[in-house]
Amino acid sequence: MASTDNRQLLADFYSVHRGELLAYAGSRLGGNASVAQDLVQDVFVRLLSTNKLITPVTLPALVYTTLSHLVVDRQRQWLCHRQVEQQIATAVAFEHQVSIEPAVFADELLTHVEHCLHRLPEECATVYRMNLYDGMKVGEIAKSLGQSYKHVEHRLGTARKLVRQRLAAG
Repeated sequence: MASTDNRQLLADFYSVHRGELLAYAGSRLGGNASVAQDLVQDVFVRLLSTNKLITPVTLPALVYTTLSHLVVDRQRQWLCHRQVEQQIATAVAFEHQVSIEPAVFADELLTHVEHCLHRLPEECATVYRMNLYDGMKVGEIAKSLGQSYKHVEHRLGTARKLVRQRLAAG
């Protein structure tokens, strides 16, 4: 806690220089008067709670140094808030973009794939659908259909080749 002499010295300095300290802080904070007032007050609250020796010679430099540090801290805080807000806005915009456009594209692609599958032999289309929609592997499809692994592998390869060709053709 500051001594009685320090308190009086701080009170005198505050009453004489308050206006110029507010102008100094306000100019660096884009004219935000309420934040400038808070920071100037914080400077003197900090100085009142210190046990360090404060003299009339060191007081102006101490006040301005402390105030400039608080101003820089507040500016960093605002910058961090802006960056977080921008990240959130970007994420929200990206989420909307990701959730809509690829879904439409995937739906259109599946429509084209189904159109291509209608032109394939039924055995090839069945194997392709089981692989694509059900996520089944060749061995699982072979077991499910009661066919040999090589037979299913050949049909799936044929179906993939024909679908790729038809999708590329438009």
